[in-house]
Amino acid sequence: MAEAAVKAVKNKELELIPDNHNQTWFHWLEDIKDWCISRQLWWGHRIPAYLVKVHGKPDPDPKEDSNWVSGRNLEEATEKAKKKFGTDKLTLEQDEDVLDTWFSSGLFPLSVNGWPDDTEDFKKYYPTDLLETGHDILFFWVARMVMLGLHLTGKLPFKKVYLHAMVRDAHGRKMSKSLGNVIDPLHVIEGITLEDLHNNLLGGNLDPAEIERAKKGQRSDFPKGISECGTDALRFALCNYTSHGRDINLDINRVIGYRNFCNKLWNATKLSLSVIGSNFVPKSSSDYTGKESLIDKWILSRLYQASIVANKSLELYDFAECTTTIYNFWLYEFCDVYLEAIKPVIHDSSNPSAIEAVKDTLYTCLDEGFRLLHPFMPFLTEELWQRLPRRPGCTIKSICVSEYPTGNRSHHDGNIEDEIKFLQQTIHAVRSLRADYGVKQQKHKTKLIINVHDDKVKSIFEKYTVFVTVLSYSEDLKITKNETPPVGCAANVPSELCEVYIPLKGLVDVEAEIKKLESKKQALQNQIQGLKNKFQNPNYQSKVPQNVQQQEKQKMESLENEVKNIEAALLN
Repeated sequence: MAEAAVKAVKNKELELIPDNHNQTWFHWLEDIKDWCISRQLWWGHRIPAYLVKVHGKPDPDPKEDSNWVSGRNLEEATEKAKKKFGTDKLTLEQDEDVLDTWFSSGLFPLSVNGWPDDTEDFKKYYPTDLLETGHDILFFWVARMVMLGLHLTGKLPFKKVYLHAMVRDAHGRKMSKSLGNVIDPLHVIEGITLEDLHNNLLGGNLDPAEIERAKKGQRSDFPKGISECGTDALRFALCNYTSHGRDINLDINRVIGYRNFCNKLWNATKLSLSVIGSNFVPKSSSDYTGKESLIDKWILSRLYQASIVANKSLELYDFAECTTTIYNFWLYEFCDVYLEAIKPVIHDSSNPSAIEAVKDTLYTCLDEGFRLLHPFMPFLTEELWQRLPRRPGCTIKSICVSEYPTGNRSHHDGNIEDEIKFLQQTIHAVRSLRADYGVKQQKHKTKLIINVHDDKVKSIFEKYTVFVTVLSYSEDLKITKNETPPVGCAANVPSELCEVYIPLKGLVDVEAEIKKLESKKQALQNQIQGLKNKFQNPNYQSKVPQNVQQQEKQKMESLENEVKNIEAALLN
């Protein structure tokens, strides 16, 4: 039986996901030992073995196998006993032991469908396609199902086994009542105070010393209790954690972060629906109308890419990649960029066609974005999706039975994506400058000068002037080519293609900023000198790993670029 189970994995008839569990499978089954299937428990499947007592003879020795018969029921066992002992004057007593839990569980794929009877359910549903379970019971349960399925039916009970990680606490410790680090999912979903966490310890069988130790652990890990996070945030967190191998070190703060993401999604939807309006009627498809702006095309292209990656990741059971992709689309592209970039459009009533294009784009992003996210946040997405109007001809009543998005190929535009990526790099440099000089975006919109070195780059900035102005919190954008900036500007170099300058007159204390820059420059130069000293060590090349050398080289280049930026700022 074990040999057949090993062969199934080696021949790829049975796939273990992730495949690093194959070695565990071979380790157990290639060195298989006898299995005692009886247990002395009150509950379970009673062993179908019967001790035979022949009338007129001494009581049989239960340790002798010859005194036993087996059968599916008492009648079948009795017939076997009559033939074996040559008499019908006998009494049968069924063994009081029960089958090992894992033996009974190993029959699950068979018995749940009516086996050993040849039922319609068995014909239709056996074998199944996928089993999902924890890797810690790979041998105890999964291997037993495979061995019994192959032995009794000649067929594997399933084709794939997805083995999820085990959940530990934030410090990587196994959850233990005595440590006080057990995280009840309901406490994460509904929230619980520290006092109630303490009270829950009293309902178990811990001695007073263990209770005090557990309370200390709870005070350390959950000083304010556990905030209410909801089902969707916990589900999303656990799916996103699956990239971390065999164990999940569950940090409640991470779940709280995803709860905040839910709130962000709710507010973004509320804003989007206010733009779309109650009388909006979606088009019959998400195809372009020809009225879309560059930023509309960009977000639709990013939606397409998110759909492609999500589908591929789901096929590979890479839930971490899938959740990260969808999260990044919603938070960093739709909310942080697109919703900000369209504000000038929706507040300009003089261009109704542009507003209509924004509405169509918003609708497509919401509709497909919710459906992408639905497997991981079913409750929130159902609630929000129900607030959307339907495309003409759509009669679907629930998002859970809607089609999972595969992306609209016509939306893909790599050129626009590359241009926006370059512009975001520039905008980030501008925002960093503002932060360095303490110029708060809410209070001061500044002038912005971008100096470029060729006409192609200049044309990109000219195409996206409004986009750059809005996202960089600037009131005026001037694009120059190979010009010296005015005196008194803060400078940054986002790439070799351009430099950005912000006039600081009237915004900061120039003398104080000069001192701050000189102090920062000195600190950076000290770090650079420290790295140079390390590089000059005779043993550096031979003893330091290549990957560390590369990292330190990159760090040196980054520090030198920072110094150049500071020197440019001091000159201005």
